[in-house]
Order: sequence, then C-alpha cells, then structure tokens
Amino acid sequence: MKSKLKFAYILFRNVLIIFLLLEIGLGIFYSYHDESGIDKNTERIIASGLYDESLDDETIKEIHRELRLQDMMWEPFLHYRFKPMNGKHNTIYENGLRKTINPSLKDSATALKIFCFGGSTMFSSGARDAYTIPSELSKLIHEKFPNQNVEVTNFGCHGYTRATENIQLQRELVKNNIPDIVIFYDGVNEVISGHQNNEAGSPTNAYNRKKEFKIAHSYKKRIKLMIYSSNLYRFVTTMQRKLFTNSAYKQLSSRSDELATDIAENYIGLVKISKSLENEYGFKVFNFMQPNIYSKKFLTEYEQKYYEMQEYYENLYRLSYEAVRKDSLMQTDATFIDISDVFDTASKTIYFDFCHTGELGNRMVAYRMLANIQWTLLSKTEKTVTEPETEQLTNNNK
Repeated sequence: MKSKLKFAYILFRNVLIIFLLLEIGLGIFYSYHDESGIDKNTERIIASGLYDESLDDETIKEIHRELRLQDMMWEPFLHYRFKPMNGKHNTIYENGLRKTINPSLKDSATALKIFCFGGSTMFSSGARDAYTIPSELSKLIHEKFPNQNVEVTNFGCHGYTRATENIQLQRELVKNNIPDIVIFYDGVNEVISGHQNNEAGSPTNAYNRKKEFKIAHSYKKRIKLMIYSSNLYRFVTTMQRKLFTNSAYKQLSSRSDELATDIAENYIGLVKISKSLENEYGFKVFNFMQPNIYSKKFLTEYEQKYYEMQEYYENLYRLSYEAVRKDSLMQTDATFIDISDVFDTASKTIYFDFCHTGELGNRMVAYRMLANIQWTLLSKTEKTVTEPETEQLTNNNK
C-alpha cells in the first residue's frame, strides 16, 4: 500500500513539475512572440503607407509599442479606465483622459468647453497626442477662430460604448463640469459588443465581467480563471483552432438580423437620453455615426486584407447602421450626423484594421466634425470651473 502511495505521489509530483516547466517555457515564448508580433504588425502598417512619409519607421514602432503598454484600472460605473501614462507619443493624465493639444486655450475657467466621447477610435489608437481626433479638431478650431478661447477634452477609451459614454457625461454634470458642446462618435463598439454578447446594450467584453463576478467567494471560479488565463490553455486552444479552422484566432459565428434592429434601437434610446440632458443643462449635442472599413468605397491592398480578416462583422454593421438611418427620429434630428462616408473619395490607406484610422483619417474626421459644429462656436458668457489639463498631467518620474 505504501509503495502505491509513494508511486502516486512521485507521479503527481513529476506531472506537476512538467506542467510548471511547460507553463514557464510557454510564458517566455509568448512574451517574445507577442513583443515581436507588435513590430511585425507595425512593419505591415508602415508598408501600407498609413503614416506621413516624414515619420521614420522607428517612431511609428514606438507609437504602437506604447499602444500595447497602455493598461486599465477599475473605475466605478464604467468598469475600467486608463491608468496614467507618460509616454513619448501617448500621454494619459491622472484622471485617465488622454492629452489633447489646445492651441486656443487661454483660460480654462472661461473657455468654451467641448467634450469628445467615444471608444478607441475617439481616443485615436495608433496616433500621437497631437494627431488624435480631438487634437485635430482643436487645431482646426484655432485656425478658423484664432481669437476663440476653446478647450477640447478627449474622453475616448478602448471598448467604451454609447451607454458608457452617457454615464461619463452624467458624472461630469454631477460635478458641475458643464460643457458647451458634446460630441459622441459611435457605431463600431455598439456593433462589436452586440456581436460579442449576442445582445444589444451590454458593455464590450461583458462576458469577462460575468466570469469574474463573485470570484473571491468561489474556489471553482478561481480554478477556472487560473486555467483559462494560463499559457498552456492558450497553447491548446490555439492548436485546436489551427487544426480545425486553419486559423490561430477564434472564428466568431454569425448573428441574427434581429440583433441589428436591437442594436439600432438601443443606440437611438441612448441618443434620446443625451438629448434630454442637453435640454436640461443647455449644451449642444452632436451624434456622429462613425465610418468603418465596410463603409469605405475604395479599399487599398492592405485595407482589403483587413476587411477579409474580419468580414464576419460586415452584415451586422450594414444592417445596424441602416436601421439607425431609417429611424424617423434620426431622420429629423439635426444633431444626428452620419459621417460613415467621410472616406468615400480617399484613395490612400486610412485604416490599420477594420475600424481604427491613422493620423490622416483622424484629420479628415475632425474636418467633418468642425463643418457641423462651427455654428455653435460663439463666445462664452458664463464662467464654469474646471481643472486645467496642465494640472492633470501625470509625472511618472516623481
């Protein structure tokens, strides 16, 4: 009996050691693989001609390495927000908001305030601080209204949907941080979250929050999370996909046409809420429906590859967008502006995946935004107090 127990113990110990060594080895491999993958993907982006020729290859690689280093922290009501970051090309303040270049800003307390809400496309992933959509908008305003005192704030964050953005706005209003103009730039994440969760209105990656819920009170959930987050699990599932689908990535299944209607109705309902806040607080709301690679008429060779990689989204995007356009409220609402055609005449590469645009694309979007909001850019008469952006800048060297 003792010999059997000893044999079982030795077997268990050896298996555990093997699994531990495999986990460590795969961890080292994936660390190298992921880091080298950033530069390889960036090299494809460089070859596509997305960036201005004045930018050297190493600078573009730095931009995307910093993008990879961006991290999140818990935030009540929003699920998460950015951690502060003082990068060479990406600056995120202590409050989780990205730096915006404001050449017109003279005095924050009396400035005409423009809040820009959206997901990673409004945040402007892959762009330098000075070339985000909000920064480009601010620079264009300065060119057209050089004497105007204007402060543009970038509230964009990876994965945020219109529901999350409405909460962001309400939290600012509660603090008496009242804007003059509110810009929403949406469409992409509403469809992505609907596709992920197979229901409209849930936050992006909500299924992960469901997995984590009450994990501290359940050993079963802790063990599951440990397994699902292990390098071994990643290796096994990757090999399964390669063997059975000829792809290392998870193939998302198609969704019903009814989901598109639900996505559109959810978006329209959230627009109504923001309009009620507009009436109560006296600011102007602009709802811009954003472009994506499926709405670009002329795809370059590289954009065609991005399109093919995520073609499974196309039907849901087209149906959702069309349902929004056909809604009677959206057709009569002057604050709803469909700019999904903003790149219709563009022959250059605009996208570096199915929705994120380069710096040229950001400027084109900002031009369209300014064309629609410029009539509201009148002098402010009432003072509202807000913390100047210069005081929010994080200093990681302290």
